[in-house]
Amino acid sequence: MTENTITMAPGPTLTLLVPYYNEADYLPATLASLAAQTDRDFRLVLIDNASTDGSSDLARAALAGWDEGTWQIVAEDRPGKIHALERGLSLVDTPLFATLDADTIYPPGYVAQIHAGFARRQDAAMVMALDVYTDPASLADRLRRKGVCLLAWLTPAKCHAGGCGQAYRTAAFHRAGGFDSEKWPFVLEDHEIVNRVRREGGQVYASSHYCMPAPRRDSRETVNWNGWERFLYIALPGAAMDWFWYRFLYRRFAARRLANVNLRTR
Repeated sequence: MTENTITMAPGPTLTLLVPYYNEADYLPATLASLAAQTDRDFRLVLIDNASTDGSSDLARAALAGWDEGTWQIVAEDRPGKIHALERGLSLVDTPLFATLDADTIYPPGYVAQIHAGFARRQDAAMVMALDVYTDPASLADRLRRKGVCLLAWLTPAKCHAGGCGQAYRTAAFHRAGGFDSEKWPFVLEDHEIVNRVRREGGQVYASSHYCMPAPRRDSRETVNWNGWERFLYIALPGAAMDWFWYRFLYRRFAARRLANVNLRTR
């Protein structure tokens, strides 16, 4: 595969990383939602993880109207989202970056919310967006998001947002070890990463900061943690998180062969 050779424009403070594998059915809508952002202080890096369905051609068509130098497509042939993110991170030279998913719609104020979150808390290493699968304007979902924000306040050592909605201070992320497929080769790499980055600074949640992943995520139980493991994650104190991730959950995920690449297969 060849890489897009467009030179990135200087100036933005935020890089958006979007890895994808065979996302032709979703990627154009995701990119359309990013084109509609009210805050354009970002650059976009898309990482093609060896797609075979023409996703990259669709991405280039969707980005044809963007200013030259504001986006880039690179290739990562090693299978697995973690490898694609490693590749994307190597291109980040902005003080902030965010991980986005190719099957997710981002409201027009999404980037503005990221910048506002970091401005609101100078000690924050992460700004997290909540995922919404129903009508975000509904009372039920607004109350659910407020409840998640309360839980995040009560359990600051835990992650309550998926990889589709995470933003980081780049320097803090590197100090924490970055994306590390050797240390954690399994699914839930987005939550494991938070366990390391939290030592570099706090997390910011707001009920108004959300994104809307594709409904197909409801079918991923076979490549996820079970109810007992999820309960322990919430119930255990922050001091026990290293044990939980690198001794308890590592062995269980290895036994169930829940490698990160399984999400790709699924």
